[in-house]
Amino acid sequence: MSLLTKIAIKQRWLTFLLAGAITLASIWAVITLKVDLIPEIELPMTTIVTIHPQAAPEEIADQITIPVEDTVSEIEGLKHLISTSADGMSLVLAEFEYGTDMSAVNAIIKQNLATIDLPPEVRSLPEQMPQIPENPQLVAINLSMMPLVIFSLSSDVPPDELQDLAEREVLPGLEEIDGVYLIEVMGGERDKVLISPDPEAMNRHEVSISQIISSLAGQEYASEEALRSVSMGTDSVILADVAGVTIGPPPRTAVSRTNGKPSLTIMVMKEAEANTVEVANAVVAEAERIAASLGHENEVELLPVFDQSAFIEESVTDLTRETIVGGLLAILIVFLFLMVFRASLIIAISIPLSLLIGFLVMRFWGITINILTLSAMAIAVGRVIDDSIVLLEVIYRYLQEGVGFKEAAMRGAKEVATPITSATLATVAIFLPLAFVGGIVGEMFVPFALTITFALLASLLVSLTIVPALSGLLVPKSTTKKEARESWYLRLYTPTLRWALSHRAITLFIAIVIFIGSLALVPVVGTSFLPNMSEKMMLVQIEMPQDTGLSATRDKAIQVEQLLDKNSVVDHYYTSIGTSSSVMGAFGALMGAGDNTGEITVMLDPRADLDKEVASLRRLSEPLGPEITVLSGTGLTEMIGTGAMEISVRGDNFDDINTVTRALFDELSGMSEVTNLDSETAEAKPKLYFEPNMSKAMSSGLSTEQLQKVQEEFFLIMRGSDVPQSILYAGNESYQVYLGEIGEGLDMIEKAEALRIGWPQSVPLEALADVSLIERPSHIQRIDQRLSAQITGTITAKNVGAVNREIEDLIDNLPRPESVDIKMGGVAEEMQETFSAMLVAIIAAIVISFAILLIFMRSVLNPLIIMVSLPLASIGALLGLLIAGYPIGASASMGILMLVGIVLTNAIVLVTLVDQLRKDGMNTRDAIMEAGRTRIRPILMTALT
Repeated sequence: MSLLTKIAIKQRWLTFLLAGAITLASIWAVITLKVDLIPEIELPMTTIVTIHPQAAPEEIADQITIPVEDTVSEIEGLKHLISTSADGMSLVLAEFEYGTDMSAVNAIIKQNLATIDLPPEVRSLPEQMPQIPENPQLVAINLSMMPLVIFSLSSDVPPDELQDLAEREVLPGLEEIDGVYLIEVMGGERDKVLISPDPEAMNRHEVSISQIISSLAGQEYASEEALRSVSMGTDSVILADVAGVTIGPPPRTAVSRTNGKPSLTIMVMKEAEANTVEVANAVVAEAERIAASLGHENEVELLPVFDQSAFIEESVTDLTRETIVGGLLAILIVFLFLMVFRASLIIAISIPLSLLIGFLVMRFWGITINILTLSAMAIAVGRVIDDSIVLLEVIYRYLQEGVGFKEAAMRGAKEVATPITSATLATVAIFLPLAFVGGIVGEMFVPFALTITFALLASLLVSLTIVPALSGLLVPKSTTKKEARESWYLRLYTPTLRWALSHRAITLFIAIVIFIGSLALVPVVGTSFLPNMSEKMMLVQIEMPQDTGLSATRDKAIQVEQLLDKNSVVDHYYTSIGTSSSVMGAFGALMGAGDNTGEITVMLDPRADLDKEVASLRRLSEPLGPEITVLSGTGLTEMIGTGAMEISVRGDNFDDINTVTRALFDELSGMSEVTNLDSETAEAKPKLYFEPNMSKAMSSGLSTEQLQKVQEEFFLIMRGSDVPQSILYAGNESYQVYLGEIGEGLDMIEKAEALRIGWPQSVPLEALADVSLIERPSHIQRIDQRLSAQITGTITAKNVGAVNREIEDLIDNLPRPESVDIKMGGVAEEMQETFSAMLVAIIAAIVISFAILLIFMRSVLNPLIIMVSLPLASIGALLGLLIAGYPIGASASMGILMLVGIVLTNAIVLVTLVDQLRKDGMNTRDAIMEAGRTRIRPILMTALT
């Protein structure tokens, strides 16, 4: 490798020219690199959504979900199959192993879906509902589905007018921006007059649903009292006798609020390949232009309440600053050891040059700038100068001895070129096995490892070419040979090394004892998974009892909002309640969202203490009831990330599953380290079910015209509907009258059979249909093709691994039928798989590094001596984690890998010089003493930087 140095010195003008050209190309690469929050990850997941209106969960499961599962279950690489069957909808989520070609998988699934036997109503639905392009519909999951920017549109105008304003003035401009994939709007439904029929009172007064509709339709009312007093057309019965009247949001819609006021939420999603920061900035800029054009007539406000790019740019700024500070500290250390300003300038040049070349390779490799690759560069700053420091220190030492510049550079290169090359390649080899780790960690940290690899290889190239060439310009060409005063570190190190060589057994014993003692710190330090990467953000989840209406859920949300309004560190917040008819709303409905659920996303002041604010809001919201859950970050950290707990209970029948789930839930409730516990069980509830009976209907006495309207009335009983042209005026507002369904309130078969059907002539429901109340689950969940229930929660302890083991012990000792299995999934499963893969990767890295040292050193003993020193690095690593309060996780594992590379570098340059001195005839002890004294300066410099 010293040949490169020879060429660089002889043709310095060419070396500088090439360096300048590469620098310009690298600057271009940095400017044009795509910027994202995290590396581009292809999630190996896909979903199949199927709609079958008015079908019960059991029908959905039997006729749709199970056949769809069967088409997916045989595809190679399938890891998990999770499905939910709810009223009218089926969702099947297929999770494959990381690395699976999802394009090929989706093509196979589409082909299979076309051949399965589904009810005719399912296949023909796209003809009746153009907004559904195909049924079943394949929806691939990727990170671009996460909103890029979320806007709040608020005004004094009614919500429906605000919706019109958004569609007319806001959406067209945003949709035209390059890179925007989808825009979804939530909210926009104005409050209505909600008529809540009382089936018992209706039966008592023999009033039918169509009778209420006929009495209210086509009328305008000046007050609620006037509406309540409307006659039902028989025996002086009025509306108030058979139904309740309130004003509120209609069922199965979404309510959006910003900072406690009604609003419209506009969510912008980007295309997968688009540059996050560029698209977000373009969207925000266009929104500002649109906001300026809307005017202030109705106090219209269009505000970005969430901007993914803001977090990215803040992270980029922070990491860039840390990289610069790290580089300056490294330069300072070089100056303090060499006390030569011009030598420090060489290091100052080599650091950015190495990093820039690394960015250039990233550009051609297709790796984006994100918080992980930037972190890799920040970490690499200290390591990229190691090769330059070692070579520069040797050249400087020879110059101090009076050797000419070119001779000093060549001697230095000859002395250390092989050691620094082998050390750098061995360090690079450490990161290669990460490509085989797999899972989310592999996907996220492979770009991290590649970034460090590119920077290290660039640093090797810079050290062997640019540094020697620059040394001739910046280091004095001749130095008077004089006896330098022994440095403080030599005065400390020399007697220590001499004592260690004289007491080798004791030295080794002390090292082994400290090493074993450090391993004892592992249970104390604890284990975790992924680090917290959340913004100063809180997420408040609201989950009311299953039959709670949208109005009651909104009232509960308003109570939480009142707490937030009193907090001075809350910057802004936005609330979403219920589900919309959008794609995101459909997913939410299938995952349990509905009129009884809501979320409040709270953005805090950047200086706020997130943990303190989360704890405070949890304490303040306790009196509001168990329906409130407060999470930190976007919920990603606690629900999916480090502290997430996910347990699935699987079996063959609901009774056994629910019994075991409740027992396990009670046990977990007693664990102080587990919070936010929630169980998702499929408990059966009595629900009205009726099958029209034509023979009964023909003899019911209803006219042919009335019989034709019976099906419409059946729908009103189960779903409700707007009352045609029925408006209530209250103050300056007007409200559409909405008749709610009564099917949910029917809990006795006699009450259901007595319901009156038809108007002006009516008959009991039993005269037209076979009526029954069937125990039906609200939804049916299956995992890996077995019925299941789930328990989720948050592990608050730093040692997540220890709590997971405690939960596993609890599961093992829980009595249950043989047909019921309990499995821990989520983070526990990922941690187990990741740490197993990481262990294999680290072992493979050590083997590869050893092989590289064998090749370069042409010896077995020297590489063995070096490899023996590697495990001792854990002493400082574990002690550092303990002092800093961080657990052993994926990012700590990356740090340990980097640490191995640093230890390798220092050990190689030391052992290589010992070997050279021994070959020159020096005995082993003297060679070690001489090499130690010679290498202590570059080793201290590289370790400290």
